[in-house]
Amino acid sequence: MSQAHTQQSNEVAFDLVIQGVGYLNRVRAVPVRKGASYLACTINAMMGKRDDVQYVGIDCIVVGSIAAKAIEQLRADVEAHRKVIVGFRAGDPRPDFYEVQREGKPERREGLKARLLQLTFAKVDGCRVDIPVVEHKPDTGRARSEAGDDAGVGSACEDGALVGA
Repeated sequence: MSQAHTQQSNEVAFDLVIQGVGYLNRVRAVPVRKGASYLACTINAMMGKRDDVQYVGIDCIVVGSIAAKAIEQLRADVEAHRKVIVGFRAGDPRPDFYEVQREGKPERREGLKARLLQLTFAKVDGCRVDIPVVEHKPDTGRARSEAGDDAGVGSACEDGALVGA
């Protein structure tokens, strides 16, 4: 092994990670002119009090391999216009400003762009569904998948309890 591979890096990195709950929308493969396409989605994250919820649109590039499996599993439900609520962790958020035409006039909107790292749970029309998730070991705090890359956690329908609805 070369010396570059055996030495430990002294480089310092800072991670900004957000976590929350939101509605999963716009699951899509984004084509790239040179190279493979990538998976993307939009999460309308909820914030505020339950009786006065506000939404922040987060346009995500899916980077976690287990998250990609979970998103692909939920894709058919999103395309069928079911209510898909997910718990999520996203990294490197940055502001996104854009304009839409509303009644013939441009309207400025804002949101976030981020990298989707993982999903922590999913509900489709109020019922919890099994999705691949990353679990954390309580003794080390390090992420691991329960059974390699195919880890799955979840439970049956919870009496129709909806988060944020």
